[in-house]
Amino acid sequence: MPEPKEGASQSQLLLVVDSTLRLPGLGTLLRAPRYAAALRRFPLHSSLEVELRLPAGPLTVPATVEELQRPADAPGTAATADYVLLLDADSVGELPAGTEVWLPAVWAEIYGF
Repeated sequence: MPEPKEGASQSQLLLVVDSTLRLPGLGTLLRAPRYAAALRRFPLHSSLEVELRLPAGPLTVPATVEELQRPADAPGTAATADYVLLLDADSVGELPAGTEVWLPAVWAEIYGF
């Protein structure tokens, strides 16, 4: 097996699913607050393909990076914005918590990671 070239991009763990929300006609929204910094590396609405690591095997699906506004947890504080991943595959449905989402090497290279 050939060695990766120095400086060549490799697949990267993008996030581990905390929760999902199916949005009929739009896809499935993935939340993973611990991994928000990883998503903030992308401009909002960035289009990419991600690999879902499922028990039945990996599945590659299109996705976009989005911002989800939600009310503040305490009165008198500003609303917060979370970066989330929207899977553009309505057929994926809800994913179990703990599902790994990987950024394939080709997409890491496109975005310079």
